[in-house]
Amino acid sequence: MSNATSFGKQSATYAKGRPGYPSSLYDWVVKNSPDRQTVWDVGCGSGQATLSLANYFERVHATDISDAQIQATPAHPNIEYSAAEAHESGLPGNWADAITAATAVHWFANQQFWEEVMRVAKSGGLFCAWTYQLPIAATDIMRDFLTPVFDLIDPYWARGNRICMAGYDAENLNCPLTEIETPNLNADYEWTALQLADFAQSWSAHLRAREDCHAEGLKKLRDDFLKRFDDQKITISLPLSIFAARID
Repeated sequence: MSNATSFGKQSATYAKGRPGYPSSLYDWVVKNSPDRQTVWDVGCGSGQATLSLANYFERVHATDISDAQIQATPAHPNIEYSAAEAHESGLPGNWADAITAATAVHWFANQQFWEEVMRVAKSGGLFCAWTYQLPIAATDIMRDFLTPVFDLIDPYWARGNRICMAGYDAENLNCPLTEIETPNLNADYEWTALQLADFAQSWSAHLRAREDCHAEGLKKLRDDFLKRFDDQKITISLPLSIFAARID
């Protein structure tokens, strides 16, 4: 199963289960962009980051390879969406003040993509990609839910997922651009058990495991977790790995 297929097959689950990112991240992106006119959000998925970027930039063009994901995106007057491969944005050259990729660039970080980045960006523009890493929670939640889920789905992570886990850098993203220093940020949340369970279910490895032979085991872990924690508030920390570069 391709990654575009796996995300498209559960686009509604993805839109419901994926959290946003801290405002401090967008503040940093804007501060390091040469202007606030235009941003290309590539691999936009169901638009969590795209919608936030529209609060900072005058025009947002968001692309994703999956038509199903595009159909799940929120409408906004500053945003234009299109289904497109990452290396064929359809945008004019010298267009973007910033190019962003939220939990996505690990699927398409190849020479063709970086050539498209350099074509679409304005001189001095910013490229910034970020991803959450695996969630951290209290000991009992890790022991009784997250760690068993991690263990069960571990064989089903694709190479791109493992880049996320290792953390982004120029080498594992095959990036020829000049890397710049980025902040250390976490996305911290107070969630219900259902929100955490939905987040876990949105992972591509979770879907692959369900479609193999682990649907029953994963359902039991989910059901037991929801029964135990019900509507209790749960503190979740999602460390962010951020990579940024300046486009000459």
